[in-house]
Order: sequence, then C-alpha cells, then structure tokens
Amino acid sequence: MKKLNIIISIVFIIFSCFYAFLTTNLPARNLPNTLGSDFMPWLLVICLFFLSALLLFKTLFMVTSEKCDYKISMKEGSGIIFLTILVFLYVKAMNMFGFISLTPIFIAVLMFISGSRKWKEVVIVAAVVTFGIYFFFSKVFRVPLPEANIF
Repeated sequence: MKKLNIIISIVFIIFSCFYAFLTTNLPARNLPNTLGSDFMPWLLVICLFFLSALLLFKTLFMVTSEKCDYKISMKEGSGIIFLTILVFLYVKAMNMFGFISLTPIFIAVLMFISGSRKWKEVVIVAAVVTFGIYFFFSKVFRVPLPEANIF
C-alpha cells in the first residue's frame, strides 16, 4: 500500500503541475464584477497539489499499518455501476427537468442509497444542498444552471 500511495501521489503532483501550465494559457475573458475564467482551474490545481503532497508526506513520514484488499465484491461492483448510471441519467435529465426540480430528488436518492433513513433529514439536506449549490453557481460564480424545458 505504501508503494502504491507514493506512485499515485507523484502522478497526481505531476498532473497538477501540467494542469497549472494549461491554466496559465487560458484566455482572459472576464465579465465585470465576476471572477476570472481561470479562478476555478487554479482552485482545483491548488487543491489537487496540496492533497497529493499531503498523501506523499503522510506515506513517507508516518507509520501506518494499512492493508489493501484489491478484491471488489459483487455488491460493491454493482453499486458502482448503479451510481454511474444514476449520475448519467441525472445529467441527461437535467436539460428537460431543470436543476432546481431534479437536484433535490437526486440528492435524496443518493442519501437513501448511502443508508440515511430519516426522512426529515433527507428532505432538509436535499433542500439546503440544492439551494447552496444554486446560490453559489448562479449568484456568486454567475454560471447559468439548466432550467426546465418540458414544454
């Protein structure tokens, strides 16, 4: 596991440096009173580099007794396939039903799949997360989110 963590962290550090190089070449297309077009890529570069360096540091300088089991059970594999199909359908259906109406249902289904059975908690979290995402992307980042196109 230690060797695998070192290899993965080095690969991600190299990838983040390459991504940073690509980000420096982005054209400057800024609207007034908005963040630049390179804000999000730089944020991703910084987070990826920091987390990769943290993994490398932890692997090299801290002692862990982790054992890695490379086998994936049939239940885990089918769950991964189901979630992939669910996300694909969510993205495809968003153009027809819109972000606001579809996202709370999607989050509630994800919470139900992950084991949450308290309906009040599911409804509140789905509504708050949907509102939070909508607020940040539409108001702070000024990114238009899909609207319903049923008719």
